[in-house]
Amino acid sequence: MQLAISPDKTMGALQKEFSEAFAGLKIAFFSKPHGEHKGSAAKFLIQDKDLALSQLSPELQAGVLDINPETVVWQFEKQLEEQFGLHVQLFRKSGRTWLETSVSDNLTLAEQMERAAASENIHQEFVDPMDYREQA
Repeated sequence: MQLAISPDKTMGALQKEFSEAFAGLKIAFFSKPHGEHKGSAAKFLIQDKDLALSQLSPELQAGVLDINPETVVWQFEKQLEEQFGLHVQLFRKSGRTWLETSVSDNLTLAEQMERAAASENIHQEFVDPMDYREQA
C-alpha cells in the first residue's frame, strides 16, 4: 500500500486510510517522539482529527510511504518520523480495547492484524455455566 502524505492532509484522513487497509489497527499521533519498544505518554496524544499534518510537522514535504503487511511496526513508526517528522504509535484492537503495541513493536502489521482478529473471539464477561442460587 502507498500511503500518500501531504501538508494539507488531515490527521483523521491519514488515520482512516491506514485503518481501512489494516483491519484492527490504528495510528495515533503524538507531539513527542518515543523510542523503539517504548510507549508514548498520554499527555502528548493529539486528538484533533481535523488538524493538518503540516501543523504536526511544519517542515513536512509531500511524499509517499510504501507499507505492506510484512512491514515491521517499529520500522513503520520510524519511517513516518524520519521521512515526515510525524510521531505516531500503532494501536491494536483487543476485544473492545485499543492496546499500544510498544511491547510487540517487532511484529509485522500482518501479525498485529492476526492478533486483533483473534481477540474478537475473546469474551470480556465471565458467564457462570451453573446457577448456584438457592431455589425457593
